[in-house]
Amino acid sequence: MSENQDLDEKAVDRRAETVATQQPGYATTRQVTRDVAAEGRLRFLQIDRIMYLLLGILEILLGIRFVLKLIAANPDSGFTVFIYNITQIFIAPFNALIGTPKIAGSVIEVTTLIAMAVYALLFWILVRVIRIAAGGTKARTVTSSTTEQTPGGPGNERTTHTNSRT
Repeated sequence: MSENQDLDEKAVDRRAETVATQQPGYATTRQVTRDVAAEGRLRFLQIDRIMYLLLGILEILLGIRFVLKLIAANPDSGFTVFIYNITQIFIAPFNALIGTPKIAGSVIEVTTLIAMAVYALLFWILVRVIRIAAGGTKARTVTSSTTEQTPGGPGNERTTHTNSRT
């Protein structure tokens, strides 16, 4: 029978636990509700944050590439070579899309701007899909009740209730 209870506990999305503490003149009750489904959604939120971080890094690298091409940076410089090599894989699908205008040695690499817009749109769509799948983010509700009995016998009690979400 204990084995069945463990299986049922894992299948339930919400779990509640009540802890009562009683001492002479003092009683405390604390109820903790754990929303397992919401905890899973919180994991998806972390994935969102990581995805936006990766998108930010990619956009910065592509932006640096665009500026280096625009100012006609020395293509033999170590930094320039590093940026061009890292970003080339992300620019490759867009290389033959349109021509690249050149003005007095500067290159206006429009394909880099197109790549930045396309990657931003793709990441935005992926994050939206994850948010739809994840739903809300509240994972825990805590209800506390404290009863203190002051000197003077019954009727001289003070009860405090506290609700919070974490």
